[in-house]
Amino acid sequence: MSNNTNNIDTALIGCGYWGTNIAKALIKLKKKIIIYDENHSNSSTLKKRYVRHLIISKSLQDILKNKTIKNIILATPPEKNFKLLKLSIYNKKNIFVEKPGLRKYSDLIKIKKIKNDKIIMFGYIYLFNNNIKYLKKYINLKRNGKILYIKFQRQNLGPIRNDVNVSYDLSSHDLSIFLYLFNKTPKIVKKSSYSILKKNIADISNLSFRFKNIFVDIHNSWLNPDKIRKITIITNKKMLLFDEMDPNNKIKIYNKYAKYPDISEFENKFFNKKAKIYLGKNFSPNLKQNDSLNDELKYFFYCIKKNKKPVSDINFAAKILKILKQIN
Repeated sequence: MSNNTNNIDTALIGCGYWGTNIAKALIKLKKKIIIYDENHSNSSTLKKRYVRHLIISKSLQDILKNKTIKNIILATPPEKNFKLLKLSIYNKKNIFVEKPGLRKYSDLIKIKKIKNDKIIMFGYIYLFNNNIKYLKKYINLKRNGKILYIKFQRQNLGPIRNDVNVSYDLSSHDLSIFLYLFNKTPKIVKKSSYSILKKNIADISNLSFRFKNIFVDIHNSWLNPDKIRKITIITNKKMLLFDEMDPNNKIKIYNKYAKYPDISEFENKFFNKKAKIYLGKNFSPNLKQNDSLNDELKYFFYCIKKNKKPVSDINFAAKILKILKQIN
């Protein structure tokens, strides 16, 4: 590692696909960083892309022992993070770790028990997406009606993992959105999955949950011809569709709903019990689209500066891992 590190306070561990995205976002935030990957070719490739902004370290211990480096960002596989989190905490670092952080809920509980006065934040990027923030406002407005049903769809052809199920890899995103929207986790009522490419690794999963009187479905697949990222919200007054892949109107609100007429005061033989469809005008809110990863990392450094507990702290991550434990 270069000796010229006196003005560098942040290290990125993991220089694969997502680590590269994080490095790019940090550079946008005008951060010069030290990078490390146990596969040195990954860090060398990343260095070639951003020569002026990155310094390579070939020793994890050098990073951990360097007191100038206050912040560690982990873009590493969950099975490696238990050890990395412990080492980072023991060396008094602020830590940002990509979702879901760890493979085992029990390991997260062990991490929670380690005495630590630094910031630990888990990278759930959708919490910083302006469209998701709009959804939170939408469900809290009484004029939009009572929430009856929510459907999450996250499907694509790849990237395909060979170490965890598709539900573990993808549903953590949707569970984080639900937890952010309602401040509580839903209760699982049904699950099904299909292992197509490799035995004991599910490629397609369907999960059903219930929260109070709200029904919730999560559909995940990495064997799908089209890239689909949608959230559908049904209320007793309106319907909302968030289509992340729509380049123009990501959120559409439909002033339409279905309802059975109230005929309790009349004899059944005089009335048709068919549900009535109500149709009204539809619209799309004009929302500014933001760089969610950029805003997420900016928030991490803000929490460090203000010594503020992040919204996606270790307790937030624990709630999601607890559900993932039940479905995998």
